[in-house]
Order: sequence, then C-alpha cells, then structure tokens
Amino acid sequence: MCKVIALSLFVLLLSSCETYGTSTTGSVVTPTAPFDTQAPALPTRTALPPTIPPATRVPTRTPEPTAEPARQYVDAGVKAFGKGNYGDALLQFTQALQLDPNNALIYLNRAQVYLAQKDYDGAASDFTQVIQLDPKNVAAWVSRAQALAAQQKFVQAITDLDQAVKLSPAEPSVYVTRGQIIQASGDITQALASFTQALNVDPNYAPAYYYRALAYTADRPTQQLGVDRRVVDDLTAVVALEPWNFDAYLARAQAFVDGGDLDKALADYNLAVVVTPDNLDPLLKRGHLQYVRRDYKSALDDFNTALAIDPNSIAALHDRGLVYIEQTQYDKAIADFSAILKIDSQNIDALIERSHAYAKKANRDAALNDLKRALVLSKTPEHKARVQAEIDRLTQ
Repeated sequence: MCKVIALSLFVLLLSSCETYGTSTTGSVVTPTAPFDTQAPALPTRTALPPTIPPATRVPTRTPEPTAEPARQYVDAGVKAFGKGNYGDALLQFTQALQLDPNNALIYLNRAQVYLAQKDYDGAASDFTQVIQLDPKNVAAWVSRAQALAAQQKFVQAITDLDQAVKLSPAEPSVYVTRGQIIQASGDITQALASFTQALNVDPNYAPAYYYRALAYTADRPTQQLGVDRRVVDDLTAVVALEPWNFDAYLARAQAFVDGGDLDKALADYNLAVVVTPDNLDPLLKRGHLQYVRRDYKSALDDFNTALAIDPNSIAALHDRGLVYIEQTQYDKAIADFSAILKIDSQNIDALIERSHAYAKKANRDAALNDLKRALVLSKTPEHKARVQAEIDRLTQ
C-alpha cells in the first residue's frame, strides 16, 4: 500500500543519510539494548562512511589549479558561506567562475549556496554544469536528484539516481537516497526494494535499515494489530550498529506504541534519554507515554526536566498542564496554558485546555471567554466544529 510522504520530507532529502540520529549535545553514553528473543541475527561491525558527500556540505576550496584571482574569490566564498552570508558567497563563487568557467568544483560549491537558499532551480542548474564538465561525478548526480525531488520532479530525480547507481554500484548511500526519493514519490514498494539493495551491497549499512524501517512504518496496514516485527527488527539492527542513535530508539518505541506494547516502548524511550539526556524530544515522548500510563509523577519529572532545558517549550508546557488537570492542580494548569499563550497568542489548543481548567474550577465565564476566543481564531471547519462542540458542552 503506497502512501504519499508529506512535503516536509523534502527537507530531509537534502541532508546526508549519515547525519540521521546523531546527537550533537552532551556526551554520548552507550546503552544496553533489551534482549529480544525474536530479533534476527544482528550486524556487528560499524558501517563505513559513505563516499558520496552530502548535498548540504559546506563549500570547500577547490584543489584544481586555478588562476590566482579565481582562487581568491573561492576562498572568500567559502568564508562567506561559513558565516551564513549566502548572498556574498553566491557573488564570490560567480566571480570565480567568470575567471575559471570550466572548474566543476566551483560550480559544485556554488550549488551548495543555492541549496542553502532553497533555490533548487539554481542548484540543479549548477549540478548540471558539473555533470557536463565531469560526467562521472556521482555527487553531482545525487545532489541534482535531491534538488529535483525538492521540487517534486520525481521522475527526473529517480533517473539521475539510476545513473548514480550505474556509476557507483557498490555505494549503499546512493541506493538509500534513491529509496527516500522513490518513497516521497508515493511508491513504497520500490522504495523498500532500493533500501534492500543497499543492504545487499553492505549488510552493515545502518541508514538502509533505518529508512527501510520508516518505509515499513508508512506501509503499515491500518487494520494491523500488534507490533510490526519488520520495523522492530530493522531498528534493532540500527542500534546494534549505532548504539548512540536516539532516532532509532524513538522510532522503535513508536513501533511498540503502535503495537500496544507500552512496556517495551518505555524501555526504548529510557535508552533514548540515556543516549542524549539534553535532547527535548525523548523527554517529551517519554513524558507523554507516562501520562498515558497515568504515571503522573514520572511524567511531571520529564516535563520539568524538558522545561529546565527550554523554558519556552510549548509541548512541555501543554503536556504538563494536562498532567496538572489530572492531578486537580487547576491553578498550575492555568499557569502553564497561559504561559503558552504568552509565547503564541493564537494557540487554540492552549485556549481549549485552559477553558477546561477554568471549568473544573467552576469559573464558567473565564472558560467560555477562552472558547469564544478560540472560535474566532479557528480557520478550518474542523477547528470551528471542535470549538463549537466545547462551547455547546459548557453551556448545556
């Protein structure tokens, strides 16, 4: 069953497969994964880094001989890009190309600037120049495919990746990128085949297991009950190869939640928190699960920790407010939802939940005022119907 991936995936397509699930905060602690008697035999060696550079890499100085004025412009472009001055970087690389118009690596560098500006036409044009000057440049074929996919030009993108595969059939990251783009086009069956091809090339390539697991998740039948072993087995392979990969723990936890095994989901959230203790996402997900399990003390601990990291986390304030309502601490709940509204005055969820807290305190007028305000802010028929139903319930 094929499902079209949301547009937000296109941004993901412009990052390297190797960047997924890597924590950049705090020290990395290697967790011990729970033993699963149903898991397959796991790969044990660390996957080799890909030979294909990511499309979003920082421009680098060209090693090719160039006229001295051109090199000066290239150096200036690299410095400008590093500072986020994309307009200046674009100007510098363009000036370098005027002096050295047949230098493929300068085009490759300028294409990175276009990508940073989300100018996918400009990026694709420069990658085309690279390909014309250096037809065997696999990075250019892959990167042009990613720029085309960002514009939903999937047929052309997949054609480029087919060529990249021909040029570099032993590089698993090319198959993974092709699988991601094929999945974004809506063909999950062929995407799964591409991820599996990557594993045929290198059975220890963790990104292939990870993205194949995500594809299995997207392909899960709505009527399926129980844990999807395909997803769990692939993600178990990922954490065997990369025990620091908190994204894999989070994805496996969600697979357990979807299958109704909340104990194993909690175990994976615990591992994700151990791996990246300063990351909000695992704390918020674990806290929400604790809330669902009615372990309100543990949920509060997680939300308090999250808010210590980011006092303006709307998600943490929202879910902590829900816990306070369950604990009949209505003033604290009102304070949390009010804090959200200071950050985002048009947050309809915060208005609705604060109205619940006011209603619990028998402050009907304040509750009704929040709902009327939410009704005014509602922009879709679904939102309006939801808020009207709350008003009707309160006024009955």
